Amino acid sequence: MNKLKDNKPLRYILGIVFFILLCCNLPSLALCSAQDIFRPPNTEVLVSACKRPGARGVPDGEVLFVREVRAGKMYLLDLRTSEKRKLPNDPLLLEKGIFLSSDLVWLEGSTTRPGGPGYHPHYILDLTDGKRYELLDLDTLPRLTGGKFDPKNYSYIQSAQYIYIHHSKNTLVALSSDFHTNPNGRVVYSDSTEELVQLTRNFNMEYKIIDLGLYHAEVSSPTNKYVVRNDGIYFSGTNFSVVNREYTGGRFMGGYFKSWYYDESAVVVQGAGYYLFSFPGVSSIFYIPSPILKLNLP
Repeated sequence: MNKLKDNKPLRYILGIVFFILLCCNLPSLALCSAQDIFRPPNTEVLVSACKRPGARGVPDGEVLFVREVRAGKMYLLDLRTSEKRKLPNDPLLLEKGIFLSSDLVWLEGSTTRPGGPGYHPHYILDLTDGKRYELLDLDTLPRLTGGKFDPKNYSYIQSAQYIYIHHSKNTLVALSSDFHTNPNGRVVYSDSTEELVQLTRNFNMEYKIIDLGLYHAEVSSPTNKYVVRNDGIYFSGTNFSVVNREYTGGRFMGGYFKSWYYDESAVVVQGAGYYLFSFPGVSSIFYIPSPILKLNLP
């Protein structure tokens, strides 16, 4: 400490660095706080913009995956209790994780076949035990002459208890009730979304939508009372609008919606944030994030 005290040039340099950092952070902190205060109408703050949060929805609306970039934290936010649940330390969760439910995450695998460069399989990550369970990829099973899919392999899907479809990825995940101990009870299959949906209809099976992006599918509320589209929220099976762009401060739902709220009283939304300064040919500076918000339904 005495060496630093006596070293005036070093103290001067450190003082300048501290001043620069302070000047850089003050506008950002002030403006992100303003984002929390001057938010869209009919909303409540779930996670402050000052934490630079990102959100990923879970289909049942019970929890929300949250990443606080500023603090380097990831957790599940319980939307009933506001409790923050710890997540397993799995390196694929952030980049490849797609939530099937509050407890199960599909870790998306490679599009290449086994043995190809960079190949890695699909997994189910069980958040309750922190373990991965490798999925049987039906696309890798032997095919008929001419490369056609062997229809007998549909039996893996027919025996499943839970079916999930991701529209933009054209992928179906099927799980049996004993998938933890039954390697053939956890499968993944790719085809056009239209074919996947028709397949479930042929088997008289229900499926859950896990693509919450709104660009390829409507997303129903937990009890199917409402449906959210990229232009608003409607009563299911109708064109009667519950929430439109006027109610959300002029914003469409597409790119804004993150998740349903468990009791259907609200949806979770988040804006994209913005840069305070942008110059042609120069990197933008002072990124101002948006808070994660609860948008209450009327």
